[in-house]
Amino acid sequence: MIKCIIIDDEEMATKVIATHLENVLDFKIVGVFHSAVEAFLVLDDLEVDVMFLDIQMPKMTGLSMLKMLKKRPLTVLTTAHREYALEGFQLEVVDYLLKPIGLNRFLQTISRLKRLLSKNVDDPDTGKSEISNHSDEHEELDHIFVKSERAFLKIDFSTILHIEAIKNHIKIVTTKGTHISLMPISEFEAKLNPSDFIRIHRSYIINMNLVKRFDTNSVTNEKGVFPIGRSYKEIVRDLLAKKLIR
Repeated sequence: MIKCIIIDDEEMATKVIATHLENVLDFKIVGVFHSAVEAFLVLDDLEVDVMFLDIQMPKMTGLSMLKMLKKRPLTVLTTAHREYALEGFQLEVVDYLLKPIGLNRFLQTISRLKRLLSKNVDDPDTGKSEISNHSDEHEELDHIFVKSERAFLKIDFSTILHIEAIKNHIKIVTTKGTHISLMPISEFEAKLNPSDFIRIHRSYIINMNLVKRFDTNSVTNEKGVFPIGRSYKEIVRDLLAKKLIR
């Protein structure tokens, strides 16, 4: 059984996560806290595998609490603010979920958590434990099948240059060609690895590995130049710099 806690000062936010967890086998909520201070004072006495942690809370932020913990559970940050993503990943959080948190995106995080927990099993005799078995079922793939016209096409994530939203469709531009699919861009974004892909605009997601140039206002790949949305600028700049500049 994977033991988790939820820390968020908004009661509705804790209920959303708790409801999502009802769809997941093997996860048990062992605590719900409405302040980081309250959680920090009892964490040493709790056996916790996973922590769903809000950032903006009164008296103490989630990030401040995370820095103070001597022993950290696997942590998923939950927030309505994009600008904390870089600091969160520097603290080695597992994932960064933007509110409102959809079920599909949440289940992607659960897959990552299960895989990490299965790798932490020290005894090889327990390597095929219940946790490990469920992790295998949700192993992240290196490709996706999308419906384009009347067929399902296999697209390798590594070949995707960018994705563009066109009303209720998306245009997937790869190094091998372009495909149009009836799917909201947010749904496709949930299937991508956030360490490789980043939303730079309400209409564009780019593959950071295939970027040729970027500045404060735009990102360039082999197919063109794409604008960075005003509300995305800080996080895009920081994450691209962290990813691409050695």
